[in-house]
Amino acid sequence: MHSMKRLALLIVASGVLAGCGGTSRLSKTAYEQKLQTDGKAVQSQLAALSKSPPKTLAQLATRVDTIETVVKKMADDLSSIKPPSDAEADNTAIVAGLKRIESGAEEVKANPTAAQAIVAKIEKAPELEAANKAVADLKSKGYQVGVIGLP
Repeated sequence: MHSMKRLALLIVASGVLAGCGGTSRLSKTAYEQKLQTDGKAVQSQLAALSKSPPKTLAQLATRVDTIETVVKKMADDLSSIKPPSDAEADNTAIVAGLKRIESGAEEVKANPTAAQAIVAKIEKAPELEAANKAVADLKSKGYQVGVIGLP
């Protein structure tokens, strides 16, 4: 299903910021490394999901569950880190984008036949637009963000 691939791409694009918890603020270099390393890992995992489109609604539901789990972990992890102070607002916006994708996954599970329309709505969500701007802002501040970037 085309919508499954688009949902996976949205997640790769906006949600590659998984981190690990901690109480001290990360340095710019440590934050960049987290963005790049986690981005590659998530991209690899989701690329595997999008290679073969689901053939049934049951397969779609299983894959959406997987996506939702990955997104929730990224949002939780990203919420638990302390980025450099100049990246804090951007980090918050990206978490909000992840949470919007997570809620969209719930919508798809509840109504899989409307997956394409739901994904289209997610793509236009203000949270995703804000996350896109946050990624651009990080880049403008000189952050090497790796594979992050919304379609």
